Amino acid sequence: MTIDQWTNSSSKNGQLVGRVERTHTAELAHHLSSVALRQWERALTGIVAVPAAAALGVAATATYGVAFLERVFEVLESAIGEIGRTIAQEETPGSRDKGSERTEARA
Repeated sequence: MTIDQWTNSSSKNGQLVGRVERTHTAELAHHLSSVALRQWERALTGIVAVPAAAALGVAATATYGVAFLERVFEVLESAIGEIGRTIAQEETPGSRDKGSERTEARA
């Protein structure tokens, strides 16, 4: 009878071990499926992020260019304004006399 009990308990233990292995395998499959899904999400996000990053880079470059041109025009406007003021001061009647006196003094 002990041999029969041992055989029955061994058979029950085998079934229990089989169930545990199947449960572990199912959990492992679920975990691998979740990891694969996350990797696919990252890959798709990366594919979408590349054109977005390129577009942002182009926009930033264009903005830098516009800011540079804006500054160049400000400097030119300031220089032209200063030249205009200088010419306007030379053409006033009082400054013309002073200018001619300076020219005569130099000669």
